[in-house]
Amino acid sequence: MSTDISPVKGSSPAFSLTPQSLDEAMKYADLIAKSDIVPNDYRGKPANVLVAVQMGAEIGLPPLQALQNIAVVNGRPAVWGDSLMAIARAHPACEYITETFDEASMTATCRAKRRGGPEEVRTFSRADAEQAGLWGRNTWKQYPKRMLQMRARGFAIRDVFPDALRGIALAEEAQDMPPRDMGVAERVHERPTEPEAL
Repeated sequence: MSTDISPVKGSSPAFSLTPQSLDEAMKYADLIAKSDIVPNDYRGKPANVLVAVQMGAEIGLPPLQALQNIAVVNGRPAVWGDSLMAIARAHPACEYITETFDEASMTATCRAKRRGGPEEVRTFSRADAEQAGLWGRNTWKQYPKRMLQMRARGFAIRDVFPDALRGIALAEEAQDMPPRDMGVAERVHERPTEPEAL
């Protein structure tokens, strides 16, 4: 693992535990999987740790941030909404991302702009949530404004910064999707090999 100490301006030096080889990554994953401070999806599962760390590296999250912000939802890795915002805002082409909420219509709006491109606006309202069968379910009942905000945010950021996200799902959306039935695997029987011609 890297022992580079990279000082951040105005702070004390930081110690990096970023693996530098596959062997280090496997040892790191095994060590982290034994920790009590990682989410349940990673406890005792070094393979999940390794995949999350690699996925985090691909979208700009250091190892420990990846483990705290990448969730496994219905068997698929997804990133939490606050981390989604951080990834997009760190993108070099990000000019701005702003969010507003209209209490009267219960509509969340997210505006995002890449440098040199037009502003993109995405909304998600209570009417949209009702039409999708989400309103009043699970977390929607407890935190309706937050869930509307996450939907508008997810649509805007995925549309404007797909290169930053590389196809990763938004965890708040993935939680509302039913698990996909992949069906039963078809067994393929090997054909006997034909004898080679002499």
